[in-house]
Amino acid sequence: MNITSKIIITDTNIITDLDNANLLEKFVKLDNVYISDMVKNDEIKTSTGDINLIKQIKVIETSGEQFLEMMELKKENKKLSTYDLINYILARDNNFILATGDNRLKDFAEKNNVEVIRTLKIIKLLNEKSIISSNEAINACELLKLNPFTRIPEEKINNLINELEKDLATC
Repeated sequence: MNITSKIIITDTNIITDLDNANLLEKFVKLDNVYISDMVKNDEIKTSTGDINLIKQIKVIETSGEQFLEMMELKKENKKLSTYDLINYILARDNNFILATGDNRLKDFAEKNNVEVIRTLKIIKLLNEKSIISSNEAINACELLKLNPFTRIPEEKINNLINELEKDLATC
């Protein structure tokens, strides 16, 4: 997976996580981050993150055909939201990487051959591409752990911190 491939942000969880980790600006500045028109228009609010940064994310529009396909998929996949399905379709149709914090959407997308990326993988890739230092990545993970609303299991966050600390020790 390449962090410089096209990415579509599917849900507000990723934006909120990266904002809480103080990495949203660096992620948005990758110049290949997209958000669907529906998510931007319907789900983004001040509690999601820094609105000025979110406004910098490129918007990809949903076509009428994609919307109709979403309606059909919704009949078969009642546990996935309208936004989940639209973003799955947009990622699939544009060969984008799907960024989501939603486990159901992750499983559905991967089952249907759409590449998925999650918050901790984003942090790891930002570090691997020298967009952020190992110390910045560790600090981002610590910020996620401190946030009482983080849905990412602490064990997974600690695993990434340990990996990053080992990398620092070998430098």
